[in-house]
Amino acid sequence: MEVPSILLNRILSEMAKKNGSDLHLAVGSPPMIRVDGEFSALAGQEMMTSEMLSKISETFLSPEEIVKLKESKSLILVKNISNFRFRINIFYQKGLLSLSFHYVPSVIKDFRELGLPEVTGNFLKINSGLLVIAGAYNSGKTTTAVSLLEEINKTSVKNIITIEDPIECLFVSKKSLITQRQVASDIKTAVDGLDYCLNEDVDIVYLNEIKDEEIFNRAMLKIFELASGNCLVILEINTDSSVRVLEKVLAGVSQKMTVEAARYNLADILVGVVVQKLNRRRGGGLILANEILLNNAAIKALIREGKIYQLESIMQMSKKEGMITLEKSLAGLIEAGEIRREDI
Repeated sequence: MEVPSILLNRILSEMAKKNGSDLHLAVGSPPMIRVDGEFSALAGQEMMTSEMLSKISETFLSPEEIVKLKESKSLILVKNISNFRFRINIFYQKGLLSLSFHYVPSVIKDFRELGLPEVTGNFLKINSGLLVIAGAYNSGKTTTAVSLLEEINKTSVKNIITIEDPIECLFVSKKSLITQRQVASDIKTAVDGLDYCLNEDVDIVYLNEIKDEEIFNRAMLKIFELASGNCLVILEINTDSSVRVLEKVLAGVSQKMTVEAARYNLADILVGVVVQKLNRRRGGGLILANEILLNNAAIKALIREGKIYQLESIMQMSKKEGMITLEKSLAGLIEAGEIRREDI
């Protein structure tokens, strides 16, 4: 068998040559990669075996991580391999090890290059409240969040704390001070990180997706408290519409306060919601479609009254303010010839 580290490096190099974003390794299958949203086998590679995957994982896991994997049966972490940075998901299926690698760019993109609506630049000027960045897996949520943070880092003097699980992009403090804290290594849970922030002189707090529902519900109370003060909280949520974002937030915080209090608090602190969807572009590459919700007076009233199912109609009537539904954004891309309807 080929030396495991050399095998992994060769496969990752092949993926990089094809500008792949993700690599998947499973027993009984050749390496599979995703390029511009297309999923396909990596040509010229042999089938993966259980022994191969065990040996490959041992090349980048520490002894402590190997023990944790055996105990929990899954592990998500970020590693530098062959001068590239990857978010790695290690898990078992049918009792066999499987691995997935998601490429994390070493350079943080300028938020103006992401294809975001112009109105999103206004979020950089907000000093307090809750900004939610949502979308499905691999929709570019983290790319957008870190790009906004990096722009603030370059242009404003702020104290920024990130709470991440795991830390993907590495920041270098510029005008701002950025402290990155990783769940399980720097803090026990996201809730502990938020408790620290509540007792710290902090301007901006960023949290990537909180996967554990109980932790998310507990965290939402702390997030509400931070956002109602002099702090901007940027939160990632894995869902596909502004309505579902607000439903999830309200469901979480309503565990500890009345539904009415939750709605009124959310109406007061919400800055906006950005929902993203990456789509295959005609001619190659990916292009972003966005839903933008801004918390104007009409939106605040709907949230307080519990009529969030009517959000879309207000968004459609508030186009001049910069709001847009995901459906309208996708329709615009189809009309412009950027994407095909069948690729959505």
